[in-house]
Amino acid sequence: MKNITETKNIFVIEETIDLRNTLDAGQSFMWQDISEKGKIIFEGYFEDIKLQLEQKEKDISVSVFSDNYDANFSFRLQKYLGEPSNKIQGFEALLNDKIISPVIKKYPGLRILKQDPWESTIGFITSSCSNLPRIKKHMTQLRKVTGGIFPKPEDILYLGEIDLRKLGFGFRSPYIIDAANIILNENLSFENLKKEPYEIALNDLLKIHGVGRKIADCILAYSLDKTDSFPVDRHVLSGLIKWYGLPKKTNPVFASNFARKKFGHLSSYAQQYIFHRQRLRSRALLWGGKHRSFAIDNDIC
Repeated sequence: MKNITETKNIFVIEETIDLRNTLDAGQSFMWQDISEKGKIIFEGYFEDIKLQLEQKEKDISVSVFSDNYDANFSFRLQKYLGEPSNKIQGFEALLNDKIISPVIKKYPGLRILKQDPWESTIGFITSSCSNLPRIKKHMTQLRKVTGGIFPKPEDILYLGEIDLRKLGFGFRSPYIIDAANIILNENLSFENLKKEPYEIALNDLLKIHGVGRKIADCILAYSLDKTDSFPVDRHVLSGLIKWYGLPKKTNPVFASNFARKKFGHLSSYAQQYIFHRQRLRSRALLWGGKHRSFAIDNDIC
């Protein structure tokens, strides 16, 4: 493995997880694809500990570049990487959906991450009007400022808006400052958000400047266990219009509400499969070549 010189400890997670389509598809901005020689390897941080995850045929090999972790670390990492479909209550309803079912069958290892809410909040604020490589770059720079540890709200305030702008966060800088202030002033508690119903948690997140419906839904879905959340970006909106009969001029909020009503507590899972299918379809049609093999067959006929 490359890019690491520290002593490593290795353990195995005995589950089949699709690392590339789980870690590198817009749920998280904390992982770098360092795959080489046919091996799928991702480097990143969990609980501020540097890791490399290598996908094997039937499990995940985890290299931990630290001795500073406890006996339950592997359990927490496994939980972070999401639940397999056979442990999700009512999942068979998605298998009966003719749009989603082919994606599940082709990508059975796709998961929804259970991330740290603070990191997720900063990541999705940073994602506004940006792209995946750029977001990852900014999040990496932010971690470097505090020596490899993701900055806490108080660290963000100490850093300040001017330095955030120097790091490239631009117009998002005051939004990140506002999020830190709200957390430190105890006007928002992530633990409380986990306990609250979706609608209340959504409205609480919308109080942060720079957090709109899509960003709030992403935070709720990928870090606050709100599986009834349904984030809508351009890929998802296109998928809902193409496959579920929504009008071409449907706005994202209407689309999200429609999908939440349709999929209920499985909404965030449905969202990932619809997003994945439409994104792969778009790439296959735009770029062709190997990308055609990744798409669902019916989408490229």
